Amino acid sequence: MLHGAALMGAAMLISKTLGTLQKIPLQNIAGDRVFGIYNAVYPLYQMLLVMVTAGFPVAVSLLVAERQAGDDRSGVRLVLRASVLLLSLSGAAGFAAMWLGAGHIAQWIGDPGTASAVRSVSLALWAAPVMAALRGYYQGLGRMLPSAVSQLSEQTVRVAAMLSLLAIGWHWGWSDESLAAGATAGSAFGAAAGLTYIAGYWLRERGILRRESAPAGDGHRQDVPGPRAGSEKGHGQMTALSPSLSPKGGGVLMMMRRLAGLALPVTLGALAVPALGVVDAFTVPRLLGAAGMEPASAMAGFGLYSRGQPLVQLVVMVAGAIGGALVPALATARLQGDLTGVKRQAALMLRAAWAIGGAAAVGLVLLAEPINVMLYANAAGTRTFALVGCTALAGTVAAVAAAALQGLGSVRAPALFMLAAAVLKAALNALLVPPLGIAGAAWAGIAALMAAALLSAGAVRRATGAGMPVRRAAGIVLALAALAAALALAGRWGAPSLGLALPPRAAATVLALGGTAAGGGLFAAAALRFGAISAPELRALPGGAAIAARLRRWRLLPPGE
Repeated sequence: MLHGAALMGAAMLISKTLGTLQKIPLQNIAGDRVFGIYNAVYPLYQMLLVMVTAGFPVAVSLLVAERQAGDDRSGVRLVLRASVLLLSLSGAAGFAAMWLGAGHIAQWIGDPGTASAVRSVSLALWAAPVMAALRGYYQGLGRMLPSAVSQLSEQTVRVAAMLSLLAIGWHWGWSDESLAAGATAGSAFGAAAGLTYIAGYWLRERGILRRESAPAGDGHRQDVPGPRAGSEKGHGQMTALSPSLSPKGGGVLMMMRRLAGLALPVTLGALAVPALGVVDAFTVPRLLGAAGMEPASAMAGFGLYSRGQPLVQLVVMVAGAIGGALVPALATARLQGDLTGVKRQAALMLRAAWAIGGAAAVGLVLLAEPINVMLYANAAGTRTFALVGCTALAGTVAAVAAAALQGLGSVRAPALFMLAAAVLKAALNALLVPPLGIAGAAWAGIAALMAAALLSAGAVRRATGAGMPVRRAAGIVLALAALAAALALAGRWGAPSLGLALPPRAAATVLALGGTAAGGGLFAAAALRFGAISAPELRALPGGAAIAARLRRWRLLPPGE
């Protein structure tokens, strides 16, 4: 179980990293307007995909595991058949909504040029839902490898197809609308690749089963005993959905209803993730247009606004992974009734969130110009880039607090907080974008995400009594001050020297990467030395005793701890 969880976690981390960083070459190749169209359309696709598929892999894996444990092979086949049918119909409905409604969606976004991108990304809904059903099927059997490889195949092919289509379009002089459609079409290629792999895996095992289960000279199929869940050998549990074994229609409909009932709560929670992106897509370009900008210029402005988001998403993703790694200890302490352990683990998670998020926000603000030039070739929109970078703090705290609440058994609260943040974001966009432009959207994001972060952190504190001692808080503040001072000095004295010796983008790259590496190391050392985390807390972590001993030898822990 731990091996499978680690495998799926690694696949998800790699996939999300690829999905986040692929936006950078998109802007470099196609420019800010195409970048804006992509960032306006893709969140809508994500939300629709969540509505169609989120929660179903979990529901399918649960029902498959139940029937596998009871050696109910026909029940396993029923779950698979019902899930494939239900998700195929849902995907087809989602495709129809996006394809036929592309013109209306483009009007809601505020740029008619987005319609072709909406249609191209909708093609992915033919493959992604069925792929989700098969992934849940294999996870229910305790076999994570097919799902992990399918996930990596999907993202790798998606990024490769997107970049290939962009290169082709750039060579042949495609319009911005066509380039954006090519970029979003990468999702369809990726979904097709992921489905092809996992469906091919199933079909290959189906062929093996038929050969293994049919005696020589007998053309009739016979079932063979299946292996236990978790086994990667033997394929009896993969019995094909042959007509003679297909359940009656009533059984399929009942199973479809049960799958939908199990998936619905997870789906409602997952909708909170893309909600903020959809709010921005449907408000910022339209508000910029209402302020007097042409649709193309408004979408280019939305692209400038979106420049800082990939890095913020990367920071939040890494912080969420760290928080997720600490959840098992929190959940174990809760189940054992260890209130002291629950309080200690929750306090450590929240403190780590404030520290990591604060350091990331300070770094993105003070290094905004060199990072902007390094990634996007110019310094346009640097002020907004810095403001968007500030959301790294709130996003990190919200992500880690959500993980803590899930470990405490509260799965709905984080989703409600994020949905409330989306409503607040829409209201603040309407208030701030007309007078301030894209900077107003960034300020709205800071306020909305901070509200979600404070609500989530407050819920954790109320549930566990976890607080932050003054000494630990002071340690974080002093470490952040040291980081800010070092980066400010580097920007004041290092930038002119590098600018004389190197081309502008190369100088920005050296300053951005060097400042990130040196600043991160300085912050970590200062946080330890100033007592942001104690030696007993370090020792309580997996492998923490050896880490604490080494840090003591390096004199990075305060005396007496």
